[in-house]
Formats: sequence, structure tokens, C-alpha cells
Amino acid sequence: LTITQDMRDILYGFKRNRTIAWTDNGDEPSSWPMSIIDYAMGAPVHGVAKVLDSGATSIDYLLVSAFQGIQIFNGTYMSPELSWKIKDFWFALDRTEFRRIQMVNNPIAKLLYCVLPDFLMLVGDYNIDQDPMKIRWTVWRFDFQVNTIAILDIDTLIIGAEGVLS
Repeated sequence: LTITQDMRDILYGFKRNRTIAWTDNGDEPSSWPMSIIDYAMGAPVHGVAKVLDSGATSIDYLLVSAFQGIQIFNGTYMSPELSWKIKDFWFALDRTEFRRIQMVNNPIAKLLYCVLPDFLMLVGDYNIDQDPMKIRWTVWRFDFQVNTIAILDIDTLIIGAEGVLS
């Protein structure tokens, strides 16, 4: 497993190319029934978006970065993917470096921040709607290599940089 996240009393486990679910039956976790949700879609190590400075569930869905694009996951993957408008850009990313991807969702400002494998930041603005056709995407470039992001106190974006001393 690369990452796990609970949602609606179900523990979801993600591998690079697979999504698995375990349903809480009130007994020991080792007895929870397992089911494969998707045999092709999964997530890298930090590929499930954190919500602000808390966990990852936001209004009953997860945002997941998969090889196929940034996905809305509510127990199944929605189609088309949220990043549909930038599909060519997403597919051009280095798949061997997807472990570098990290996402944070700010549902108050309606912004999704995503650190990319090439140390740039992809920002999705869904103020109009969280519809794949209406989301606005921008690539932020810095004079340093972005490697981590976090949101504190609802509106403070913290950007970590590779090779920068504080």
C-alpha cells in the first residue's frame, strides 16, 4: 500500500495502480471484509489530498492523484477526471517520480494545490464549479524546487522547498 484513507466507515487502501476497501464490521480490523474497488486506478504516497490542516475527507469525497489524472473519488472514481482539461499536461509528467506528488484541498477558497514531480505546483481553481469542464488550472513556478505544501489556519499556504535552509 502507498496510502490509506478512511471515508464513511470504510478504510480505502491505495497502491500505485489499485484501490482496495475494507469495511468496518465492528470486530478486529483483521476480520474486516476486503474488496477491490478498481484494478487500474490508485495513488502515490501523498496522492490523496489533505483538506486544509486536517484529514482528507471533504464533503463525502476524496481527491486522488492517479496516473490517469486528478480524480474525484466517492467510493468509485468519477468520469471524466477532474484534470480532464489538462490531460496532455498530466500525461507528460514523469510517472517514475509520482511519489513526489502531494495535494492539499482548500474547500473554503475552492483551490486545489498539487506539487508535481518536476517540483512545480499545479493549482486548480474551482470557484465556478468543481466540474472538470469549468475548473481553471494554473502552473505556479518558483525560484526554488517545491517539494511539500500544507495549509494552516484555513488560509496560510506553507510551501516547502528542496535545498533551502530556513
